[in-house]
Amino acid sequence: MSSLLPLKPAAESIHDREIDPLLVALDDPAADDILSALSSSTARAILTTIYEEPRPASELASALDTTLQTVSYHLERLEDADLVEEVTTWLSAQGREMAVYGPTNTAVVLFAGAEKTEPRLSSGLRTLVGGLAGTVVASLAVQAVWMTRQPPVRTFTARAEPKPTTPTTFLSAYLDGPGLVVLAVGAALVFAVALAMVWTQRRV
Repeated sequence: MSSLLPLKPAAESIHDREIDPLLVALDDPAADDILSALSSSTARAILTTIYEEPRPASELASALDTTLQTVSYHLERLEDADLVEEVTTWLSAQGREMAVYGPTNTAVVLFAGAEKTEPRLSSGLRTLVGGLAGTVVASLAVQAVWMTRQPPVRTFTARAEPKPTTPTTFLSAYLDGPGLVVLAVGAALVFAVALAMVWTQRRV
């Protein structure tokens, strides 16, 4: 009786997984492990192939025209350096589980110098995006509350019925109401804070 599970379930790429870039200073102890793991051209080829598409060790061996033992050795070293990890498992035709390996980070960057790059790339960007998203939500909430408190416009035509608020009328009211003001002021404050953070980090 055949298995109901697919032999090769889809493995998420780096674009589908919630992972961040890895930024390591050359004077960081982790740089020694990374450089040691990538000292072999085979290890670098394995990591490059995994970034293109997650694969098990057997497929990596076939793609790189090398032995399974060689691939397994380098995968172990890459795992120890936190460069690759098991992202899913496949079932072979014989029913054996095969670990599928993918990169641990969206990118690996080694840098020299005392400048702190990571806060500027990750923390600063998250603060900016989160601030803008919060500003948009706040402006929409203010506009909605303002519209509900406006007195209805009464007309005296026969059998007049109130018209529902449509996206077009809401957008028109948004452009003329306090929501746009909140959005503009909030966005200006968010950008000012982001610029201040970048300036502060450049001086550290």
